[in-house]
Amino acid sequence: MNKKSFISVAITLALICLVWIILTPIFFPNTQADAVGTAPHRGFYAPVFSLNTPQGEAHSLSSYQDRPVLIFFWASHCSICKSVMPGLEAVYQDYAQQGFEILAINTTNQDHLSAAEAYFQSQGYTFTMLVDQDGSVSDQYQIHAVPTSVIVNPDGKISDLIIGSGISEGFLRAHLDTLFTKGGQ
Repeated sequence: MNKKSFISVAITLALICLVWIILTPIFFPNTQADAVGTAPHRGFYAPVFSLNTPQGEAHSLSSYQDRPVLIFFWASHCSICKSVMPGLEAVYQDYAQQGFEILAINTTNQDHLSAAEAYFQSQGYTFTMLVDQDGSVSDQYQIHAVPTSVIVNPDGKISDLIIGSGISEGFLRAHLDTLFTKGGQ
């Protein structure tokens, strides 16, 4: 290919790309970069939600502003969830007085509320259990597997998102130690 042909092809491709960029909003007017379908990511603000406890007490993520929060999506039939939760309780006991909160969101749309509530109470967990009856918060956070853990810093931004058993007691303690000793976010 000679130089003139190459330049012609390059200019043609550039024009096609420019036309595509200009026409895309016309052909796809409802597509936005920050559409609802975007999954939460590290460094972005955590999607705000409001859910109830099994007893009907409302809790909103915005109520915990200026505090570190672990959002823990779980189900009573999930053995990994059950193996992680005692460690979460230990961390909660040690850091709750400093403002740390755990919101354990039961994916009730995939679970049985009675089983989840019975398990939670039988273990004596003292952190907050919330119920996602219709799966709207799970959808908002694009939860496809439990457990899924979302660590939200006091500024409301997600500092970590962990799918599976990676949210260990040691990992969470290290994160909170850094946050509380250095004021880091």
